[in-house]
Amino acid sequence: MKYRVRINQEKLDELKKKLQPGKSWWALMGIIFFFFLPEIAAYFYGDEIKHFFALKAGSADSYLKVKLYTELETLGENSLFNILLGVLFTIWFFKARKKG
Repeated sequence: MKYRVRINQEKLDELKKKLQPGKSWWALMGIIFFFFLPEIAAYFYGDEIKHFFALKAGSADSYLKVKLYTELETLGENSLFNILLGVLFTIWFFKARKKG
């Protein structure tokens, strides 16, 4: 037995408008805090971050901790992926419809 689904285009467009995110200062602050500020901190304090995790890896007591700390040493490097993702989210934020 086959079922046929009828798609109502008006209801689909209405649902799409409801799901589209609205603008808020919290969203913009989230984009800044999660994508741009860590990269700025990594740019200015990258060597200190690497040195801190190298010290932690030297004093770690298990293999898992050593592996984790040695991988965390790469946090001091700038990630172009995070910067690009932050820029894309910022563009998406300013293209979103107004709330209200």
